[in-house]
Amino acid sequence: MTEHSEERASRAAERYKEVAALATEAAERLSERERQRVEHLEHELATERDRVEQAQQQRDQVDEGVRLRWNAAKEALWEERWMQVTQLPAPDPAAEPTSSEEAIRSVQSAYMELHEAVGQKRWSGSGFLPTGWLGRRER
Repeated sequence: MTEHSEERASRAAERYKEVAALATEAAERLSERERQRVEHLEHELATERDRVEQAQQQRDQVDEGVRLRWNAAKEALWEERWMQVTQLPAPDPAAEPTSSEEAIRSVQSAYMELHEAVGQKRWSGSGFLPTGWLGRRER
């Protein structure tokens, strides 16, 4: 080999080392960026899983509250023979979305209204008849 070709080979080797170093540095930066992104995504995933778990717990609380109040309402209406009391209906998919707290308040309010209504005189028997209309046995 001549001196000129050795110099060219040396420059090529140096250039190769520079390019290899640049490529290695770029790969390391990319790897670090991907590692940071993975950490960020794992954190987001954990946060979202927590949110899903919390939402499921809230849904279960609402479901349980509705079920308990439905059963209590059925008990309160047991004596109302004219009323067909059915099983708990399925959730209404057309209902407006609401917080679990608001849903529980709404169900509790409706239950209390029913409880108060059932506690009042009913639309039957002597409840609405004037006293003078009662038979001897009913007085």
